[in-house]
Amino acid sequence: MITPLDLLIVAAVFGLAFWGWRAGGAIATTAGLELLACLAVAVVFHESLAGLLHSIVVTAFGDTVSSGWSVLVAFAILAWGTFAILRTQYHRHSLDDDDDETDEDPLLDRLVGAAAGAVGGFVLVGGVLVTLSMVPFLAGLKPSGDRLALDAGKFVLRAMGQFVRERHEGWPLPLWGEPPSRSAVASARLTSEPWFDADDNGTFTDADRHRDVDANGTFSKDLYYTDVDGDGMRRIGMIDKYVAGRWDAALMSDDRPRPDAPKPAQPPGPAQPPSKPAQPQKPDGRKPAAPPAADEKQVEDDF
Repeated sequence: MITPLDLLIVAAVFGLAFWGWRAGGAIATTAGLELLACLAVAVVFHESLAGLLHSIVVTAFGDTVSSGWSVLVAFAILAWGTFAILRTQYHRHSLDDDDDETDEDPLLDRLVGAAAGAVGGFVLVGGVLVTLSMVPFLAGLKPSGDRLALDAGKFVLRAMGQFVRERHEGWPLPLWGEPPSRSAVASARLTSEPWFDADDNGTFTDADRHRDVDANGTFSKDLYYTDVDGDGMRRIGMIDKYVAGRWDAALMSDDRPRPDAPKPAQPPGPAQPPSKPAQPQKPDGRKPAAPPAADEKQVEDDF
């Protein structure tokens, strides 16, 4: 289903394609490559910078500011700050389209510029969507779940996430989080899909946002996954955070033990002292009573 945000993405792509047509292939291609490089740096290193910034904020002001703001600032500095410096300091001449437009530009150069501008526009919109998803109070801006037909933000994360080095069997953990598994795998741990409690009622409802990890079209309370680091909690990836629109601790998953997990063996109780053996009874020295004589009349015989 096409959403209004999809139409905005298409409009941005055509707008940047027109700019590339006017600017030419060299300028449009250079701008696109620089944008890709800046976004790649931001995707790979923003978590480290965000952790440093958050620790500084906590030291200065206490734990009163959401860590999501540190993520937003770190990503904006690495992506947009770096890109702005490159464009303003090294390519000032390319910012004025009229200076670069001449009647002698060949058609091929214009076509290359239009293609580079279209790709660059799609990447630009994707970077903007990722940045907006990091703003804590704008979590509801992007349609909940994977409902965009042209999800430029996910495209940017997937493309730039290929540069991350932390992987499990080829699976980029920072990008996708710890991979889903099956209940038949004995080592698989149990959690829920990551979700954000938008209505703040403590339970998942239709008003809340989640990431459909197993792609079954609905929220899964029981999600089995591979616990790569063995900490008992599923690592949430950047794709999960982007789709749910939360990049801080408000995006949670309900980690819990498997219902069929074997219970730990109970430790043995304290050793009981051995019971004392029964003591034989001592004779009392009295002679046993003699049995009555055979011809003696018993009392019971009278009744």
